Amino acid sequence: MQPAATPIRPRLVGQTFLLLASIAIAAIIAQAWWAIQQDRRITLESEHENALIAVRLLEEHATLTLHEAERSLDILLNAIHEEARQKPIDDALIRTVLTKAQPFNQVMKALQYVNPQGIASVSTIDYPAYQTDADDRTYIPYLLAHREDRKIMLGRPFQRFYDAEMVVPIARNIFAQDGRYLGIISTDISVAYFSSVYARVAKDSKAMVALFSEQGNVIVRFPFELKAAGKNLAAAASIKPFQPQALEGHFEDKHFLGEESDATRFYTFRKIADYGIVAVFARERDLSLAAWRQRSAERMVFSVVAILFLSLSLFFLWKHIRRLNHTEESLRLSEASLRASEKKFVDLFEQSPVPLALVKLSDGIIVEMNDSLLTQWGFSRQEVIGKTALQLKVWETPSERIGYINSLHAQGHVHELEVRLCNKRGEVATCLLSSRVFNSDGVAMIIFTPIDISRMRAIEDQIRHLNADLEARVSERTESLEHANQDLEIALKSMKNMQAEMFRSEKMAALGYLVAGISHELNTPIGNSLMVASTLKEHAENLASELGSGKPRRTILNELIAETKKGADILVRSLERAAQLIISFKQVSVDQSSNHRRGFDLGKSLEEVLLTLEPMYRRSAHKLTRDLQAGIQMESYPGALAQIVTNAISNALNHAFENQEQGLMQLSTCLIDQGQVEIIFSDNGCGISPENLKRVFDPFFTTKLGQGGSGLGMNIVYNLITEVLGGTVELHSEPGKGTSLIMRLPLIAPQHEDE
Repeated sequence: MQPAATPIRPRLVGQTFLLLASIAIAAIIAQAWWAIQQDRRITLESEHENALIAVRLLEEHATLTLHEAERSLDILLNAIHEEARQKPIDDALIRTVLTKAQPFNQVMKALQYVNPQGIASVSTIDYPAYQTDADDRTYIPYLLAHREDRKIMLGRPFQRFYDAEMVVPIARNIFAQDGRYLGIISTDISVAYFSSVYARVAKDSKAMVALFSEQGNVIVRFPFELKAAGKNLAAAASIKPFQPQALEGHFEDKHFLGEESDATRFYTFRKIADYGIVAVFARERDLSLAAWRQRSAERMVFSVVAILFLSLSLFFLWKHIRRLNHTEESLRLSEASLRASEKKFVDLFEQSPVPLALVKLSDGIIVEMNDSLLTQWGFSRQEVIGKTALQLKVWETPSERIGYINSLHAQGHVHELEVRLCNKRGEVATCLLSSRVFNSDGVAMIIFTPIDISRMRAIEDQIRHLNADLEARVSERTESLEHANQDLEIALKSMKNMQAEMFRSEKMAALGYLVAGISHELNTPIGNSLMVASTLKEHAENLASELGSGKPRRTILNELIAETKKGADILVRSLERAAQLIISFKQVSVDQSSNHRRGFDLGKSLEEVLLTLEPMYRRSAHKLTRDLQAGIQMESYPGALAQIVTNAISNALNHAFENQEQGLMQLSTCLIDQGQVEIIFSDNGCGISPENLKRVFDPFFTTKLGQGGSGLGMNIVYNLITEVLGGTVELHSEPGKGTSLIMRLPLIAPQHEDE
């Protein structure tokens, strides 16, 4: 009998796979159909939500416009009451107030007054006075008949005969302050004020929008049609959804609002209760469902592809299983492997450090629990198997379990739900509960994983306290730093004042040094002039004596005349030298002391400065050469330029040639473009070390501290070049290879605020 069963097995396997394939294909088709229906439902819900947003926008715009008109009527009524304090109220007074109300605002196109006898008068900015046809203003008989009605009333839209403009009247009964009935006042709202918003909404949404009264009178409709304005829809069957008390809603219809098209539209409406009007937003159903139809077609294509793929997969799987059925040994090996895997998973469940339990979804009975969870709760295996968590009193709050079970039924899993669970001793622990529903032999099971995070929460509390303490410390430190910053600001202000004073002292010292040098330089020409003048006096006395002898000798006279001419030449040259020195000193001293802006020739100005500085190095072996380009005109500060050259030469003499008997300095100028000049002062001295080179322009930095150096000379040079003259400066130097000071200055210096 056993061999006969062998050929039956492949047929059974084939039938089983055929059945599974049919079920799977049916499931795919059912799922696709369900997804399409769900997508359609969501699409329609989204369409309704978007339509509600649009119709609420239309309702808000209409409400604002009507409120503005209502406020205008209130202002007019207040004006009537004000006039009533001066004279009794009658028709003439009210018409006078209407006339004074011009010009109207953007909402009020006309003001109308109807007295208690029904006689109307209108004041409008377009047509000062006319009698209007009462047929277009049906609210007048109603308000006259219901004088106790004090609410605002919206009339039927109509086209005014004098300007052909579509308007909507809004009116109310008015009363004197003593309660006496005065009649009706109304104003017309132009339908055009609804156009901008309604037309834009209709265009952007490819929809139809409308505003009409609850009695069915169309106020405005877009796309706009003149015949639709003022049309009464009270007889239409689709007006019924607006009759109940619902504030907003939606419906479907083909011919609502007088449309000739057979296309079905989704209509969404919202009532404006204060004024008895309704805003409507409508889109064609085909347009709303176009994207859904596209997605549905794509789903159908995907479903067909999935069915084909599943069929092929099942076919190849069936072929594969048939091959496996050919040998009994392979089945036994597979069974042994399955048992080994099962044992492995059981061992993994038991030995897992993560607390785990298997629970039936239907009744909550615990089927299995690993050692980790038993240790966490303090139970033995016999105490928990076959019981529920409620019986073990694990849940601190049973209502939490209800929400947990509902989530499992709804979603099939719960991820890191924070709950409070109790152990056997009644100690409460905060746990992150994760669970997932799975099927085991047809029974819905829950894998239950509560991770104890009580210690982590305690650590978080400690961290929060530490953060609070840290914030307090930071606040204290911030306050301390603010006090320190205030002290530093005071110290910085004091240092700036001291720096300014030292800058002035350095400037005056340079000027004093210049005066001393010029005074010493003037001694030679003035002394020579004095000696020559004494000699000329002696020659004049000898000449007078020779001429007074009665027999003057030609040879003596010629000798005296020649000596006199020679002495006169010497005297002229000495005095010219003194005059040149005095003129240069005068210009340089004025420039350095006043620091005024003026136009000057750069080469000539530098020559004057160098002339006054010659006493600084004339008696030494050091030399200064110059290469000054002629014709460079500047509009700048010659005093600042003279101060820079003076400090540069003084710095070279005091530092560059300290251990050098003969030194060479060079000053050159050249025009580098139409707006800038480059001035280079260089020497062949000892140079500057790299660590000192980057600090040369720092204030109070000097290598001769205590030896007469203030440390402000090069800082003054830097400030004058960058701040006063508006230029840039570079300093290049290497030990033993000299130093170059490169200045690039604009020909026209920037203006300063004090000028």
